[in-house]
Parts: sequence; structure tokens; C-alpha cells
Amino acid sequence: MKEKSGGTRKALVDLELSTFEIPPSGDILALGKRCPIGRQAAKKMLDVVAPGQFELIDLEDDLIEALLVKKYLFLRANKEKLISAIVEEAKAIMGQECMIRIRCEISVTVKREI
Repeated sequence: MKEKSGGTRKALVDLELSTFEIPPSGDILALGKRCPIGRQAAKKMLDVVAPGQFELIDLEDDLIEALLVKKYLFLRANKEKLISAIVEEAKAIMGQECMIRIRCEISVTVKREI
């Protein structure tokens, strides 16, 4: 790094390391109405890296155009209620130009008397 006359420069590096996920979309991808990639292009992209794993959910919403949701999530939770919760929470933090990745963990508890 070059020194300025009479001083020095420092570079601070802040790194966050995590496991690379395939696909890199997480469990859910929320697409804003004006995000850089359209819903069909996003679906094709995910189908290349994770064939048949995502369902495209088109929305009638002023902010979010579509969701791409891992299909296995619908085996663990009611589809309509899950979509409603995702939309409500995503709308609180995104704009029309955004494309956000959402990690979703669903735990199921069963009590059975036999």
C-alpha cells in the first residue's frame, strides 16, 4: 500500500465466512416488482442448479411479484399460511427493486398417545 507524504494508509478487512449453499438462494427467494431478474428467469436459474426443487408462486401484490419456495416446506406447513407469513415479513424489509433470500426453518412437534 502506498504511503502518503507524512502518513500511512491502512486497510481494514472484515470477513464473514459461511458454507456455500447450492442453490445460493436459500429456501425462499422473494422478487420485487422491479427487481433486475424476472420471475421466469429466476425459476430457470434455480431449475438449473436445483431441478424441480422450487415452486414459483405468482402474487397479486403491490410490492412483491413472486416467490420461489422450496417445495418441501409445503410438506411441513400449510401452504397459504406460510406464503402469507413470508409476504408479510418480506414486505417489511424490501423495496420493489429488491430480490431477497430467505432462510426458513420449520420444526414439527408431534405428541401421540399409543
